[in-house]
Amino acid sequence: MNVGFIGFGEAAYNIALGLYGEGLHGIKAHDALQNDPMMGKLVHKRAEEAHVELVDSSTAIAQWADVIFAAVPSSFTLGVCEEIKGVLKPGQHYVDVSASTPAIKKTIWEEIKATGVLFTDAAMLGSLPKKKHQVPITASGNGAAAFKETMAPYHMDITLAGEVAGSASAIKLVRSIFMKGIASLMIEMLEGAHAYGVADEVVASIGKSMDGTSFESHLNRLVTGTGVHAKRRAAELKGSIALLEDAGIVPRMTEASKAVHESLVDFNFAEMFIDKAPTQWEQIIDPVLENLQKK
Repeated sequence: MNVGFIGFGEAAYNIALGLYGEGLHGIKAHDALQNDPMMGKLVHKRAEEAHVELVDSSTAIAQWADVIFAAVPSSFTLGVCEEIKGVLKPGQHYVDVSASTPAIKKTIWEEIKATGVLFTDAAMLGSLPKKKHQVPITASGNGAAAFKETMAPYHMDITLAGEVAGSASAIKLVRSIFMKGIASLMIEMLEGAHAYGVADEVVASIGKSMDGTSFESHLNRLVTGTGVHAKRRAAELKGSIALLEDAGIVPRMTEASKAVHESLVDFNFAEMFIDKAPTQWEQIIDPVLENLQKK
């Protein structure tokens, strides 16, 4: 099987290195910077380490490979599609691992679907230097299932997310809202806790509230509670904002939290659920989305 990479940065390098270790040899790649006076040295060094042959063009990769990995920055991935779509063949795997939006992945599919190619929107959800080719990948698109089957002998960790191009990227980007957002919130919380000399106590208290409970249970409890008690909790956050400001800390995340709580007040969830408290997050989120669609 012929595997080629268009773009040979960190992602392609680590996947290629892992695949070589699984016995997949003869991998080729093209990188737009491979002849750059500065960056070209790194590209060639990585290619040598991964036993990858560099070729002169993206088109050459597309004409030769059975599996094409488009591994360029998101701002360049549409350009790669335009460059190679004229030489794509039916049954060929086109795997886009760029961190592009669902809209871009859908556009790529619209551009190439007439070629008969098998397109996979592949979202990587872990550490490439650590996991290499076994980094968890969520895959969607008309070619996702076939891609998983094709790469099974090389022990890639691929989870299917349907046949719609863009679904995998949506999972990755929405997941990032939580992962980056919770990390930012933790930083602001710890700044405040440390400034007042109560970090150990705060961490222990939060741990007692959250340890040993599933994420889904926390999700349902926190979202429904926020909806029902939005007005009171928004007012309480004013005190938290004042506390941070008194310590010289900019309350970016806490201000945002207050704004979210205030945006829920007009839904009157407290009155809506006066007889029976909500138990599922959809009971709060569905009305919010319906309201947005009306605007």
